[in-house]
Amino acid sequence: MSAISGHHREAPAIIYRIDYAGRSITFSGDIDSQGLSNLRAIAHATDLLVFNSAVLDLSESPEILYTLHTPPNTSGEFARDAQVKQLMLSHLSSAVDYSRLAVEASIKNAYRGPIIFASDGLKVSP
Repeated sequence: MSAISGHHREAPAIIYRIDYAGRSITFSGDIDSQGLSNLRAIAHATDLLVFNSAVLDLSESPEILYTLHTPPNTSGEFARDAQVKQLMLSHLSSAVDYSRLAVEASIKNAYRGPIIFASDGLKVSP
């Protein structure tokens, strides 16, 4: 297990990566765009990135939320650049949950891998 600090305004944030039996999963935690540099350092080529998804693209959510969270278009660019094999969106706000198709389309502008929306009890196969 590896850990590195994230960035979530004044609140503490930690990014985790677990490597086991040749597979990896990385948890972004609750981070904003400033936390992406540390996430990049730990998430490269991870099998599954669990990424917070609490806001819509810029200007579609209240401005204060962008100081705390990463918008979908940035998440897609990050997943592509980090060569993430599979992306799971978690920490879903009601706006994101209601706009799943738009969120997925925004991410797919940059990222071509599978996208999963987290839900309680969800099991993911390798």
